[in-house]
This record gives sequence, structure tokens and C-alpha cells, in this order.
Amino acid sequence: PGGKTNSPMDGNNCTQCHSGTINSGIGTATITTNIPTAGYSIGSTYTVTLTGVKSGCTRFGFELTAESGSSKTGTFLITNSTETKFATGTNNTAVTHKTAGNSGNTTKSWSMDWTATTNNSGSTTFYAALIFANNNGNNNGDNVFTTSLAVNEEIVNALNDYSTKNKFTFNT
Repeated sequence: PGGKTNSPMDGNNCTQCHSGTINSGIGTATITTNIPTAGYSIGSTYTVTLTGVKSGCTRFGFELTAESGSSKTGTFLITNSTETKFATGTNNTAVTHKTAGNSGNTTKSWSMDWTATTNNSGSTTFYAALIFANNNGNNNGDNVFTTSLAVNEEIVNALNDYSTKNKFTFNT
């Protein structure tokens, strides 16, 4: 189901279905992206990668979204339809795993694309919840870890940009 990223808007995570205490045990969850350090450009598409690492783990799961202030922002694009899909009821604003995408050996990564859309705050935060399942055939004894990554919108100084591209000569 959608809405399990532990983001401020979702308010829920995978522990609602997978028993356990959030962010307990040994494991790491990280979000990386190819958004430049100067920030993302509205209308541009970037790759977002979510990685979970837990020694000996062979079953993984996740949900990932992006928010700015009090709204979902951007549009996700599925780049590996075998392993990932849009989370139920999210209108392309969250991605989750498929059954074919939950196997790994200590490490599991999923990548998807994200297209930046206009928002009022100038920044976006990606939120994710990852499941490190114990593979016992039910939903108890699993570990759930959460992570987030904040990125900024690129600041474009229109006046400087205009003046460097359009040189004027004044005759006196």
C-alpha cells in the first residue's frame, strides 16, 4: 500500500504491516541521486537510488516519495518495471518494490527517475522506508529503517544570466 515512507505527509511506515521497532537493529538505508550540488532544475529528470544494507539479509522492500512543504513534489518514472512500481494510490508520487524486486544478498538497491516540478519552497526532501525481512514467510521479526535526503532547487540569477549572454555596446 502507499503512504508508508515515514514522511511528514504520509506519517506512516512499514511497521504497520511488518512488526518490529523502527530504526532498530543493524542495517543502513541511504538515498543517493545525481542532482548536482548546485541543485535541481525544474523540468529536468534525475536518477534516485535507494540502497539497503544488512549483513545476511536476503529479502528487502521499500517505499520512496518526495515532498516539499505540505505537498508531494515531482513525478517519478519507473526505470525497472520488473522490480519497481508506483505505490498504490499515489499518482506517480511514490515508488515501491515488486515481489521480483525484493531479493538480494546483504545489499539491495533500486533506482528510479524523478522529474522536478515547481514548488514554492525551493527544496525537496526524499523520504523512504526500507524493510529488511527475515524471510520467515510472514511479516513478524522484520526490521524497518527510514532515511531521507534533502536537495535544493538551483538558484538562477536571471539578471546575471541575461547580462552575460547579451553584451551591449553604448556609443556616447
